[in-house]
Amino acid sequence: MTKPSMPSLALDSIISNPLFGVFITLLAFKFGQWCYKKSKHNPFFQPMIIGLFSVFVTLLALGLSFDQYFATAQPLHLMLGPVTVALAVPLYENVQRIRAMLAPILVTVILASVITISITAVIAWMMGAGQTTLLSLLTKSITTPIAMAVSTEIGGIPSLAAVFVIYTGIIGVIVGPSLLNKMRITDKRVRGITMGISAHAIGTARAIEEDRETGAFSALAMGLTGFITAFVLPLIVLWDSH
Repeated sequence: MTKPSMPSLALDSIISNPLFGVFITLLAFKFGQWCYKKSKHNPFFQPMIIGLFSVFVTLLALGLSFDQYFATAQPLHLMLGPVTVALAVPLYENVQRIRAMLAPILVTVILASVITISITAVIAWMMGAGQTTLLSLLTKSITTPIAMAVSTEIGGIPSLAAVFVIYTGIIGVIVGPSLLNKMRITDKRVRGITMGISAHAIGTARAIEEDRETGAFSALAMGLTGFITAFVLPLIVLWDSH
């Protein structure tokens, strides 16, 4: 019977480590940051994009399933909520400016939330999406922790909802800033609200790169969109089921 080689034993020891998922995720993100900096902030080299691809390649090369990876990445998953709440810091710093525009912001976010859910539902239905996929897709424009919770409540698949959320955010940070620039929209408040509504936490991180004020309005829009969707979407689904 052939004994396993030393490199094989070492690799098995690393993979079986309870923090293996945390390690490769942080390493992939740092690599993504390095690539983003070297590319002079090219939107296609966002740390999230490079990080996702790096983790995927690593798991594929090691022959690991997502469940094996996720089981050792739980500490990072548990930090999603606190990290999202931490975005309240730029909100606090710009509370006076936000208070002056609170009414139009609320109207904008409510309309955007309803329109986003409606358009998503119509397109998914026209493309023949199944009910479970459709319900998972409806939460694509809110941040991951809220999307996973709402998806579970309305009968979707939390992991699938998280994938839709991530890809929505990635597309938002690739297209959003350049589109705003082409439309000559320079108002920090408008740019922030747009990024927060359309690209949630990933968009907010991108908005903070531009300016603290832009990031504050993005964080506010993201939070309000998540709150409104989490409150309204289950009611819509419940009403539709009857």
